Formats: sequence, C-alpha cells, structure tokens
Amino acid sequence: MNSQITVQGKLDKLLNINQWLDNLADQGNLSKSSIFAMKLCCEETFMNIVMHSYQLENTSVKEEDKVVNLAVKRSTEDIILSIEDNGIQFNPLEKEEKMIPTDLKDVQIGGLGISLMKKFSKSIHYEPKSVGNRLIFQFQQ
Repeated sequence: MNSQITVQGKLDKLLNINQWLDNLADQGNLSKSSIFAMKLCCEETFMNIVMHSYQLENTSVKEEDKVVNLAVKRSTEDIILSIEDNGIQFNPLEKEEKMIPTDLKDVQIGGLGISLMKKFSKSIHYEPKSVGNRLIFQFQQ
C-alpha cells in the first residue's frame, strides 16, 4: 500500500488528512491503534507547520507554496509516514521535551506534542530540505 496526498497549509485541511487516513485504514486493513497513532502524529505535525512554519510573518513562502505533502508506504513489518513542508526549517527532535506534569495545577496548554509523537511512533527521523522540512515516522502495523 502506497498513497500520498497534498493539502494547502490551512487548518481546515486537517479534515482532508483524517479522511485520507481513514480511507487508508479501510483499504489497507490497518489496526485502530496504528491509525490513531498516525492521526495523532499527522495532526501535531500539521498544526505546527500551519501555525508556526507557515505563519503570516513568513514572507519567504508564497501563499500558493504553503502546502503539506503526506505519503504512506507499508512494508511487511512497518508503516512509514512522511510529512513534508516548504516552510521555515525546524527540527522538532532537537527541541527540549517538556515533562508531563503530575499535578493538575502544573498543567499548561501546549508543548507536549513532540513527546506524544515519540510515544506513539516507533521512530521519528528529521531531514532538512533545501526549502522546508521532512519528518519521517515509523509505526508498527
């Protein structure tokens, strides 16, 4: 199973990504846990691209070039998800992870996405592109 989709870097396009993943699950007989993990990683990555990499102040990227390319390849053992953008280079794996609070009074909004992506994927690899970024996730089937 190989599949890909390109969407505009706009928040409302997350629905298209989730529908694409649901279709892959149906066609590829993927487990609910694999799809959940893929959706979580896609949503976190896509939201960060749209809200940070494609922010309005980033005038180096033309509006029509603010796209996100997603591809899935399935091997006999794993599922590989690749997410590419044309935005500001940023390696999320170099960002210091926040500790998950143990007390409700210490909880803050945001900042746990990278930790969650690491927890729900088998591995994550970052590749800078000449313009933009590529994150490659590996999931168990």
